[in-house]
Amino acid sequence: MRPKSISLDQEKQMIQLYLSGKKIKEIMTITGIKSEQTIYRLLDENNIPRRPKIESKKVSFTATKEVLSILQDKEDISMFINNAIMAFN
Repeated sequence: MRPKSISLDQEKQMIQLYLSGKKIKEIMTITGIKSEQTIYRLLDENNIPRRPKIESKKVSFTATKEVLSILQDKEDISMFINNAIMAFN
């Protein structure tokens, strides 16, 4: 059996990032974990439920300067817009 290449600190950080909603690619960049498969294996080992897959379709729209100024500070623009629409509806 080969030694574990992921430290306990990396694993804890990965779990915190995943639970905070970070995307897998972002988690890989931040933690230095090189494999999506490793992240999913560690999540399973720690009994962390996987987030549901989101059915999506890309759309485009024209935004005013005011809207663009609001969106520029958002980390996940898609999620922000989805949440705003759901709150309005």
